[in-house]
Amino acid sequence: MFCEGEYVVYGTNGVCRVGEITTMDLDNVPKDREYYVLYPKNNGGKIYVPVDIGNSKMRRVITKAEAEELIAKISSIEPIHVSNEKLLEEMYKKCIRCYDCIEWIRLIKCIYSRKQIRLSDGKKITSTDEKYMHMAEESLYTELGIALDIPKEQVLDYILKEVEIKKEMEC
Repeated sequence: MFCEGEYVVYGTNGVCRVGEITTMDLDNVPKDREYYVLYPKNNGGKIYVPVDIGNSKMRRVITKAEAEELIAKISSIEPIHVSNEKLLEEMYKKCIRCYDCIEWIRLIKCIYSRKQIRLSDGKKITSTDEKYMHMAEESLYTELGIALDIPKEQVLDYILKEVEIKKEMEC
């Protein structure tokens, strides 16, 4: 069970704060069924998730130590490989729906590589690539921002600095 004030990742809503655990006073809703009241970090509003099913669809935000460990191994994480352009969006969706930081990194690396190739050919990034890059970055940077206690907007700079420091230490 999750606690009030805790940050969780809940499906496509991304990082949410558990506001409270309550029951609902509505017709056709069992009066004893408990709900998490979630407040999404990126898009406002609130979501009611039954406690009995929420635990299987939610996970805790990674810890600071886990975030630092993840960032330390970013350079060794392989991008996803696209063998069939027609299945590209399905692969992207699958990565996004995993709700897993490593999968988001793999997706970002794949799309970044595709973007560089297209730019070198004088082409723009595709709207599909742009859409899923944004989704993956939003999810990853929000979660890492919470874990590292820094604003989401500073996460990329933090990652780049840490990766650079690691490279310097390896030389």
